[in-house]
Amino acid sequence: MSGAIHPAISVNTLCLPVAGLPVLADQVAALGVSGISPTLEQVTACGPAIAAQILHGAGLVVATLTHRAFAFSEPTEIEAARDRMLRTIEIAHAITARSITFTTGGRGNLNWPEAADRFVAAIAPCAETAKAAGVKLSLEPTSHLYADASIAHRLTDAMTLVRRAGIHLGIDLFACWFDSDIETAIADGAGQAALVQVSDYMAGDRALPCRSVPGDGIIPLERLIPLIHATGFNGHYDIEIFGPRVSAEGELAALARAVMQLNALISEPSRDLAS
Repeated sequence: MSGAIHPAISVNTLCLPVAGLPVLADQVAALGVSGISPTLEQVTACGPAIAAQILHGAGLVVATLTHRAFAFSEPTEIEAARDRMLRTIEIAHAITARSITFTTGGRGNLNWPEAADRFVAAIAPCAETAKAAGVKLSLEPTSHLYADASIAHRLTDAMTLVRRAGIHLGIDLFACWFDSDIETAIADGAGQAALVQVSDYMAGDRALPCRSVPGDGIIPLERLIPLIHATGFNGHYDIEIFGPRVSAEGELAALARAVMQLNALISEPSRDLAS
């Protein structure tokens, strides 16, 4: 791939067909980006020490480690959820991941205020451990179709939770670009974000997953990304695309276009990333 690629661009390995971490690292590095976002399972499959060698040997910075859902709605599941997150924090520290991306877990029979209270209390020990380890816990909003995995379906909901819990915001634009207050929410919270996940939505798609190449669809990335940058955000813009359109084009071909189109959207390529 020709041309200078902005150092803030990373590629999430969820975009790629199932493979071992060495293959995934080589595929991401070949795209010309300097950041990668593996899943917890991909790292544990080979062990944190070997994973760190693989990722750093490929010249890649770990933008985020995908943990998936926490769990808190039932008191009986909180201890196991904490133990799993604490282990993820250890692994993230071992591979020098800048953040851990996760969702809250579902709320069961709780109403939203009750769920928020319980989540904040449940995540508290993990928040303290992550802070001490220098790893950002990055809570992202999700589609309401993932209500079993999250209670945050708008960016402002996620912001409410991260501020109460003392953790960081993850901005998944696919999940929140249509919020009625998205511009205000970005201005209010993006400066505290650990990561921004970027994809696009093609009008008419009715089933998940349907994340398309940035620039192909109707998400106003040309407006939202400058708004995010203007807040002082200095983390990674993580490409996360998958679904029938990406599969039909071919994952690597779609990612190559995604990198170039996102690269064109990001200004000031010399800006420094957060340490």
